[in-house]
Order: sequence, then structure tokens, then C-alpha cells
Amino acid sequence: MMTLSRPLNRRAALRIAAQGALLAAPFTRALAQTGPAEVSISMSSSGLPFGGLRIAEHGGLFAKHGLKPRLIVSESGNAATTALLARSVDFAGSGPSEALTARARGQEIIVVGNLYRGLSGSLVLATAVIKKLGVKPEAPVADRLKALDGLTIATPSATSAYTGPVKNGAAQVGAKPKLVYMAQPAMSAALETGAIHGMIGAAPFSIAPVVKGSGAVWISGPRAQFPAELMPSSSACLQTSEAYAKTNPEVVRKLQALLADLAVFIREKPADAKQALGKAYSTFDAATLDSVFEEDSENWSRPILTEADMEQERKILQETQSVPGLRDIDFKRFLRMAI
Repeated sequence: MMTLSRPLNRRAALRIAAQGALLAAPFTRALAQTGPAEVSISMSSSGLPFGGLRIAEHGGLFAKHGLKPRLIVSESGNAATTALLARSVDFAGSGPSEALTARARGQEIIVVGNLYRGLSGSLVLATAVIKKLGVKPEAPVADRLKALDGLTIATPSATSAYTGPVKNGAAQVGAKPKLVYMAQPAMSAALETGAIHGMIGAAPFSIAPVVKGSGAVWISGPRAQFPAELMPSSSACLQTSEAYAKTNPEVVRKLQALLADLAVFIREKPADAKQALGKAYSTFDAATLDSVFEEDSENWSRPILTEADMEQERKILQETQSVPGLRDIDFKRFLRMAI
């Protein structure tokens, strides 16, 4: 006579379920790895320093390299890097100065790629202010910097790549502008209302007051009009933590390969790259898109940063503010151009 087995008690059922899950885990992971790897990147703004990433997004380069991006816009470089430190994102895009400051304070941040070569921000003054200065926009840069004395100039943050050229450049000629910190999207309105006299930011934020007639470019960053010794090597670089890079070397490698591929894509297929940029910045008319691409495309095509570049960044940051521990940073460990 056949006897029926007794029903499983709760503990036994849970044990068997757990064993089944362990056996299924390798198969589940294998299935998960067949799709693109999700990667989250916090960006310091929606401005043009990240135009290259937007081209990669809309040009299919992320998918080509087996990545699924989640691009998150922050209000400043500090906020973007803070999100990385809080482990809210995998990578951050902000100026090297933010990464250097975090590293000097003991955070194990590393730089794995460059997103924008040089200074992406332009100094824009209110047209009403320019009329009162008695200095023409085409005057020598030293005269234009001297004219900033006493003016209220908005910049994204104390550690922003945009702050040093204005603050240190003005100091060279004995001028003392009042710097206030403000998210770039708010700058144009503040300029129009007279709350500030000038702003330094990237396109499209620097373009808005020029198009409206409420402001004019006073000193151009993309055209390298600031003194050479004050020009940053980068306005935006790709950062992650040492722990993430150690755990996810393949994702880091794919992103580095993507940045190298982006440079080739921009140079060899400029029409396609410009079209991808237009999808990201749909408010640009044809003339603005042409102008922006012509001015910035080369700057999105320089993915490598060197120790000499970091020395320049360190020098600018030291002159801008006091950061204990800055001199102790080992650039060989800080820069990971290849994992």
C-alpha cells in the first residue's frame, strides 16, 4: 500500500527554494549579461560640455559598446560628484577640479576619461552693464578683465572649472569681482533682472542672453580668450570610484572604448554626429547647431588626460582656493586612462 508523503513544513520549503535559487543563479546571471550593461552617469549640467555624451547616446554608440546609459542632470559639478560619492550613480561628469577636491579630502575618486577639452564656458555680461563700462568687447583681454572690478558674476560653484579663469584672471590685473554661485539654468534670468552683472557658463546657457539681446559674450572660453596659464585642461571628465572600477573593469573599459570611438565618429562622420547632437538639443535652430558643432566638436574628441594636464588643474585650483591635501595626490593612481 502506497503511503502519501507528509506535507513540507515551512522551514523545509524555504530551504529547498533557497537551494533552487542558488542553482538557478548562474543561469539567471548569464541571461542578464546577454543584454547591454546599465550604467548611470550624473552630469554637472545639460550644457555643451556633455555634448559628446549626447552624441554617443543619440548616435547609437552606447548600444554599439554594449551599454545602456542613464544620464542624470545635476545642478552643478559638486552635485554630480556628490552623487558619485553617495553611490547613487556609477560615474560622474564634472570638472577635474571637483574630482581633485574630493580626492584631496580622502575620497578614492579616479578619472577614467575626458569629456571636454579646454574651457567650455564663456563670460557673458549684461548689455546694459557693457554700455556703462566704457570698455569695448574687442578691447585687449586684460582691459576686459580689469573692467570686472566690483561686478557681480555668477559661476556654478567654487570648485567649478569656470571659476578659476574669472577669479584668477581678474586678480592678475587688480580687479575684484564679486562671485556668486548659481545653477547655470538660472543665470540668464538673473542677468535679465539685474540680479547679477555677468555670468560664466556653457552653451546653451551662455547663448540664451545673447540671442535675447540682454547679454553679450565678453570673454570666450571655447575660443581660448582667457590667459593661457588660466585655461583648464578640461571642463568635464568622467569619474568613478576605485571600488567600482575594481568590481566592474569591463564597464570602465567599454566606456573608455566608447570615448575613443566617439572621437573617430565626430571626425569621420561629422554630419551624422551633428544630427545626433541636434536630437539632444532640439531647441537649437540650424544656425545655432552649426555654430556649436563647429566650435565644440574638436573638444569632445580628446578623451585622454595626462599628468601634465592634472598639474595645470592643480595649479589653477590652488590659486582659486585653499584645498588641504591637494599636493599629496598621486596622479598615477588618480588617472586611469586604461584599466
